[in-house]
Amino acid sequence: MQKGVSTMSQNHSLEQQKPENTKQSGPAKAIRKIPISEEDFLRKIEKMYGEYSIEDIRCHMKSDFRYNSFWVFEEMKSAARYVDYITAKIRTLERENIVIKTEMMYIRGTGQPCLVLRQPGTEPVCLIAERSPKGLIARMDMMPAGFYKLVTSPGEEDT
Repeated sequence: MQKGVSTMSQNHSLEQQKPENTKQSGPAKAIRKIPISEEDFLRKIEKMYGEYSIEDIRCHMKSDFRYNSFWVFEEMKSAARYVDYITAKIRTLERENIVIKTEMMYIRGTGQPCLVLRQPGTEPVCLIAERSPKGLIARMDMMPAGFYKLVTSPGEEDT
C-alpha cells in the first residue's frame, strides 16, 4: 500500500454490537472497549504502516492482549505495551522513510485474515489476530508468511 492510500474497510458491523466498558488500573481514565473483527483490526494496522498514522487500536484490544513475534523471545502481555511499541515503530519508519508494503490475504481453508508485510530485502511476514468471545482482540502473532498457504480472498482454494 502506498503512503497516503488507504484500503480501510468502510463496512463496519460495530453498530450492531454493544461496546464493553472497562477500566484500567491506576490513574488512567476508562477506555471504552469496542468489539471489532480480526480483518477490520488488521486493516487499522495496515493503515498505520501504509500512512504512518497512529490509529486508535487500544479500544479494540483486551487489556491483557498478547503479542508474539517469531523473532522475539519475550511475549508482550498488555495492550498498553503493544500500543507503545507499534507507535514508536511507526514513527521510526516514517522518520527513516522506510516503506512497508501491505496486503490483506487469507489462510487457505480457514479464511482467517492475515496482513502480509513486505519490506525490501526481507522475507514477507504476516500478522494474524484473534478475537475473544466478547469481540475484542485478544492476541496477535507475527510469523513468516511462508508458514501459511495464503490466498487473496477468504473462500479461495487452490486451482
